Amino acid sequence: MPFKKSSASASLSSLEIMNAAEAVIQRAKINVNAYEITVERLSAAIKMGLYRPGEQLPTERELAEIMGVSRTTVREAIRVLAAQGFLSVKRGRTGGTFVSETLAMPSVGELKQKLAQVGFTLSEILDYRLVVEPGVAELAAQRANSQQITELQALVNQMQQAAGQFGEHRHLDAKFHLLIARATQSQRLTSIVAGIHAELSDLLAIIPHSPAACLSSTAQHQQILEAIRDEQGDLARRLMTDHIDRTKRLLNGLLG
Repeated sequence: MPFKKSSASASLSSLEIMNAAEAVIQRAKINVNAYEITVERLSAAIKMGLYRPGEQLPTERELAEIMGVSRTTVREAIRVLAAQGFLSVKRGRTGGTFVSETLAMPSVGELKQKLAQVGFTLSEILDYRLVVEPGVAELAAQRANSQQITELQALVNQMQQAAGQFGEHRHLDAKFHLLIARATQSQRLTSIVAGIHAELSDLLAIIPHSPAACLSSTAQHQQILEAIRDEQGDLARRLMTDHIDRTKRLLNGLLG
């Protein structure tokens, strides 16, 4: 029996954002507490651009319900992330918790040290992505519904307009890949892809990107989208493989 395409919305709810970010810290759940996990989940969502610069987060009560922790835990996590420059807290009737407009990017040396600390080589992370995401694109070509195609096209259009704004382009890029995963209608695959992009978020930020490079990347995204839209799974797989391989070569050149 063929897989029935869902008509569910392609947009991401706060719950889905937190579930996606959860994949990043699965390996860290041993010997860590709820507060540490909450910090990791929120920071992962911010790094992936699921919460964008200047965007207001849900309230403490809503975040506590979404993540299944106490408001005290959420409040402490917000305090730490604000101290690290990820968040800003505004008081008063129009206040709330907002993603910082400018996020500090780590240096190449800091990223190499971070890779050594988590026990992964750059090659391992990139190879994992190269195995997973082409298959995700192929499956999305079989299962994506019309609303998801429309959402993906809107993201590509926004990328074209953001060619001279690398930070914005990078956030849209991460969301594009995550929505392709969501189009497979597999929560497990969505979480895996989210984990990959959260692990790569700092690394991708150091790649030199000119407006021309952003436009070239966007053109690749458009080709992948068209293959998914036209239900050409083999082509979607090949295009995604080529797209990821280009990024792999750039990162290997910078950090290898």
